[in-house]
This record gives sequence, C-alpha cells and structure tokens, in this order.
Amino acid sequence: MNAEPLFNDLIGVMAVITMIPVFFLWLEKKTRWRIFDVLPAIIWIFLTPILLSNLNIIPKSTPIYSTFRAFAVPMFIVLMLLDINIRETMKVAWRGAAVLTMGSVGVVIGCVAAFFFFRGSLPPDSWSGFGALAGSWIGGTGNLAAVAESLDTPEAMVGIVVIVDNFVYLAYFPLILTCKRWAGSFNRWTGVSQEEIDHITDAVASVEKKTHEVHFKDLVTLVGFAFTAILVANTIAGFLPELRPVLTVRTWAILLVTTIGVALSATPLKNVPGTEPMAMMLVYIYMTMIGAQADLSQLAGAQWFIAAGFLAIVIHLVFVLFGAKIFRMDVSMAAVSSVSAVGGAASAPVAAGYHREELVPVSIMLALIGYALGNYLGVATAYLSSLLL
Repeated sequence: MNAEPLFNDLIGVMAVITMIPVFFLWLEKKTRWRIFDVLPAIIWIFLTPILLSNLNIIPKSTPIYSTFRAFAVPMFIVLMLLDINIRETMKVAWRGAAVLTMGSVGVVIGCVAAFFFFRGSLPPDSWSGFGALAGSWIGGTGNLAAVAESLDTPEAMVGIVVIVDNFVYLAYFPLILTCKRWAGSFNRWTGVSQEEIDHITDAVASVEKKTHEVHFKDLVTLVGFAFTAILVANTIAGFLPELRPVLTVRTWAILLVTTIGVALSATPLKNVPGTEPMAMMLVYIYMTMIGAQADLSQLAGAQWFIAAGFLAIVIHLVFVLFGAKIFRMDVSMAAVSSVSAVGGAASAPVAAGYHREELVPVSIMLALIGYALGNYLGVATAYLSSLLL
C-alpha cells in the first residue's frame, strides 16, 4: 500500500501550493539570476510541484484541486478580459490587430496540421492537448488552462502541453528579438514607409492607462461580478446542445464566460483596478496544481509533441509574414503582433521594449485581444483536430 503524502489535508496542501509561486517570484525579483531570463519563474512554479507530488510530499489527486479549478478558471477569464479595450486598440494599432488575428489563424491551422502529421505517434487524446496549446499561443497561460479545463484534458496531457509550450518558446522568443537586425530588408519587402512607422509613435501617446492603486471595494466588486458571470454562464450552458467530444456543457460554460468577460469590458467595470494581479494569482496557483497532478511515468511521447509544436509555430510565423506584407508593417510591429499572441501579456512588453519602447502599450492591448480570441480558437482547434481521428 502506498504511504500517505506528507501533506494531505486542505491547509497543508494549500500551504505548499501557494508558497511555491511565492518563493520563485521572490527569488526571481530578489536575485535577478540570468537563468530566469531563459526559464522564467512560471516554469519553476510548474516543475517544482511535479517533483513534490512524485516524491509523495503532496498528493497527485485530491478534491482540493478540482474544487479550486471549478471557480478559479472561469474567474481569471473574466478578470483578465476586463482589461481589454478593443476600440482603443483598433484606433492606434489596427494593422497590428489584423496581423495578430492572421497569426492566430496560423496557430489554429498549424496545430491542426501538426496533429494530422504526428497523430500516429501521439496519444489518442492529443486532440484536446493541441486545443490547449493553441489557446496558449493565441492568448496565454490563462487560455491554456481555460481550454484544457473546458475540454477535460487529462492532467498528464496538460503537463506535456506546458512542456511543449515552453520548449518551443525558448527557440521562438530569441528569433523575435533577433529579427530587429533585419529591419531594413524586411521593411523594404513589406513596403512600409518611415512616415507610417512614425505614425504609430504619435498614436500610442494618447493611450489611457489604468491606475494601479487598488482598494478593498475594488476587490469585492471584481469578485462579485466574476462569480455572477460564472453563474450566468453555467446556467445558460445547461440548456445548450452538446456536440461531443468537444462541445460539452463545460466547454459551453467557458465560451460563455469568455463572451460575458468581453461584454463587461465595454462597461465601467473595466476601469476597476486590481484585475491583473488577481487574475495572475489564480493562474499561478492553477499552474502549480496542474504540475502537482502530472505523473512523470505518463509523460512519454513528449518528443513527438515537441516536434509537432515546432511545425505549428513555423506555420504561425508564415501567416505573420504574409500579414505583415498585406498590411505593410515594419518588422518591429510584426514581431510585437506575433509575440503578443504566442508570448502573451508577460512577454509582449519585453519584446516591444527591445524593438521600440513606444510599442509597449500597444503590445499589452494586442495581448489582451489574444486573451479574448484564445478560448474560442483553442476550442475550434480541438474540434478540427478531433475530426481527423
């Protein structure tokens, strides 16, 4: 008989689960070690609980995980979408939004094509994994979690997706930074003029920024509206038809809560501060729990999934290149449009600042549009992949 994990009760498990992100976020900020430039804190936050659960320090399976996921996943969807400002983004960077959309379509086609070519070497439930991967590369980690949750993707498969996501990203992100050296030839190829490039600088100067000062009433307001949005989404989902294996009640609920989140972003609720820190707190704890549920003995086949991931990202980049050509964009804006999807709101400002500092606000707004698209297109990717079985 297997021994009980060292921490098995509610308080013990949650203490370990919550202190893992606390420790690595503190370590990254305090030490500024160069290793965090290659493997950021989120990677260690995911890998550490894998080690702890496989060493039987915390459990691989417990009702605590499923209970947390039931409210945390839809809640961080609502919170992160409240920051989106589609009107402002389209006003100052409509070309970037168009290329981001083309790149997102490229992710969908790339993931479906990669699944088609590699499906013989992958587990039978990999179609849901490619949906989660597409959600991540169109939106971010929150979308990966949301799509995986909506499709009931097995924990082992989610573990593989996280590994693929980050392994491919290690090769992709340096390319996004390096492409700045090719600005001259790239811009001549797309046909963009210096006047058009300078116009972006003037347009982003008027972008409104939300205050970072958070009060008690702000947090209560956000939590109250988030739970109400979840209740409405779950209620409506119960009346909608299922189309298995993809469109289940759970999938409908995630898509509906995404739609409600986008709708709420057009209300005064979008001005309430505190959305980003609350959403990221839930995402990091969720990723810690996903790591804890990963069984190392079930991670076989990751090498084929990694190869498939590289094929998918190449197809995404081809779509970005064609988008830049069609919409006459310079290399910096094209790079920011791509990384705003694949890297999300965490990496987009870094890449934008490296290319041109004035693109930082635009990169954040584009990343938020990626958040809005990620759940819809991630589920669409899973559905298209399932048709190939």
